[in-house]
Amino acid sequence: MTEKDAKRHETEERNMDLFMSALKTTVPVFLGYIPLGMAFGFLLDGAGYNWIYAFLMSLLVYAGSGQFLAVALLAAGAGLTEFVIATLLLNLRHAFYGLSLLEKFSGVGKVKPYLIFALTDETYALLTTTEVPAGGSKARFYLYIAALDHLYWITGSVLGAVLGSLLNLNLEGMAFVLTALFVVLTIEQYFNSSVRFPFIAAVGAGAISLILFSPDNMLLISIILGTLILMGREKMVPGNMHVDKEIRNKGVRKTQVAAAQPVQVQDSPQEES
Repeated sequence: MTEKDAKRHETEERNMDLFMSALKTTVPVFLGYIPLGMAFGFLLDGAGYNWIYAFLMSLLVYAGSGQFLAVALLAAGAGLTEFVIATLLLNLRHAFYGLSLLEKFSGVGKVKPYLIFALTDETYALLTTTEVPAGGSKARFYLYIAALDHLYWITGSVLGAVLGSLLNLNLEGMAFVLTALFVVLTIEQYFNSSVRFPFIAAVGAGAISLILFSPDNMLLISIILGTLILMGREKMVPGNMHVDKEIRNKGVRKTQVAAAQPVQVQDSPQEES
């Protein structure tokens, strides 16, 4: 085996390890996207559309809750204007997601447009809580996560549309799978994070918005309110969000320095004499 072949084999092994790591990371999304995608497929078939439309929507639109909304609008005979306004309001939260991922997506190269397109709530949760394996490519790891999640959604929606044309099923309550999945990912993110204030701010903003506004309008308002709270706290207490992390890092460095220093043994008086 030549040196070139050896390097190529090593790169392939590293990429495979990276893919397996991404596959393990996306298992919770797989368990949620398959039944949720099937629910979308069932609903689309119930609205009178062929399974190929489920495939094309999941491949080219890939909007999760936006696709459920599209089915309802199609069934109601809504026009293009209603589609544009409703979809814009529903998915406007992704603008906030994008702002928080500017640093993570820096240096990912040619895959950046696809990462932006494939940024769902669940993929966002994984990208913000999962560290790239040591020695692995950040761009390739993020691409694997986004592409796997996309594949799960396509598979579930097509499977649901095909089965929906063959079976007569009761779909009541299936749309709640999306909410349940995101709650599970949020809880996991909470326990993996050393900073608790953003979660407290999110819960507070959601509760206030739900009390003051209707449930139909509270999502966007709570996102804006939570963002303003975090911005205000960051300005009042600069660097507060990173204090705990810096303290831990300093403690680790001190421990490493102390361990690296040689131990000095003093001679006893008897040995000197």
